[in-house]
Amino acid sequence: MTGSSLPSPGGYPLIGNTIEWARDPFAFIDRVVDEIGDIAQFETIGGDVCLLAHPDYAERMLVSQRSAFGKTSDFTAAFGDGLLAAEGDQWTRLRGALDEFFYPDRIRSYTDTMVEQTRRRIDRWADGETYSLADEMKELALENIFATLFDTQLSIDENTAIRTAANELNGWFTPTSWALPDRIPTPARYRFRQAVDRLQSKAQSLLAAADTKPPTDMLSALASMQDAADLSDNEILSQVQTFIFAGHDTTGLALTYALHLLSTHAAVREQFYTELDTVLGSSQPTLATVGDLDVVERIIQEALRLYPSIHTIPRVTTTDVTMGGYRIPAGTETHLSVWRLGRDDRFWDHPTTFRPSRWAETTPQAEGYAYLPFGAGPRQCIGRRFALLEAKIVLATIGRQYRLEPLSELSVEPQMTTQPADGVPVTVRTR
Repeated sequence: MTGSSLPSPGGYPLIGNTIEWARDPFAFIDRVVDEIGDIAQFETIGGDVCLLAHPDYAERMLVSQRSAFGKTSDFTAAFGDGLLAAEGDQWTRLRGALDEFFYPDRIRSYTDTMVEQTRRRIDRWADGETYSLADEMKELALENIFATLFDTQLSIDENTAIRTAANELNGWFTPTSWALPDRIPTPARYRFRQAVDRLQSKAQSLLAAADTKPPTDMLSALASMQDAADLSDNEILSQVQTFIFAGHDTTGLALTYALHLLSTHAAVREQFYTELDTVLGSSQPTLATVGDLDVVERIIQEALRLYPSIHTIPRVTTTDVTMGGYRIPAGTETHLSVWRLGRDDRFWDHPTTFRPSRWAETTPQAEGYAYLPFGAGPRQCIGRRFALLEAKIVLATIGRQYRLEPLSELSVEPQMTTQPADGVPVTVRTR
């Protein structure tokens, strides 16, 4: 295979770009792309990393040459035999067993439950009180996952162990840990391993209860089809761990950023309230009305562009690959920057401006591989429709009753997901 060696930004002896990558990954990626281009290689203590930042490379990684880009070992560490980590025949078996719970009709059937869970949480809010928006939205998303997929009601004021464990799965993927070899212990990795143990324990209790229930929720159905679908106990338990993390963290973050952006953009906020008052009036969102909330949908699409919950898609090359005239050797950890793609002025007008109206003139599909908050190709996020419906319901339900006043500037720090630098404190005001 021909091709030149990957260009590099250079770095310090022995540690390469570890410090710059760990301190501010987004700023570092911007510097590399601006100075070198859409494909480059940088060095960390944990090994060399290839950076990709162009829609054409995204298409090749995720679609046309996806077999040349496998999942990294980090996925197995975090999700065991879960759908996010599985490859090949195992992924095909798991995807087939899980698909029915994410068909459009099944997802639409969750509408009333999502409204109920949202009302249950925000009815506790009081005018003039301050809350951590990030905590509230992540916990609400977790409650929705349990109520819909696992047919289990989480107590709002209890279950602190499961809530803490769900959040601390990010610990494996802090920049300071990600830049180091797996064998080096860090406090974040210690918390991560504790979190995995707690989630595994919760998954085992849910699976034990599932054996006594009709197969109507995801876990009971997986248990009932275990033999027919050739699923091991560990594979079923890993799905609980996967969906607890992926289903609550990413959606909770999307809700956090959308609501904060609304709170700081008065003109968009007024359009938002006008639509809610016109479409919903004094009623709660329903399956019949949620589809008419076009402004709400555009707000979510734009928030996901600016603040994608998954800011990078990591893979490892399974064979030598040539891209852009350069050779990526087999075994190279490769990161596709979703964050950079969504903020690149070659693909977006005024890319750092929150402008939901842009989505009145285009669609996510039309923007192709420049817009990847849910990935792309056969392995596009299975929960995409679920998350988008939930986000519309939550924004509409909150917006009918409250407006939020931000108490801090929005700042983010990438882990596995795009985490806020603080809890995103807001004061709640009754409309």
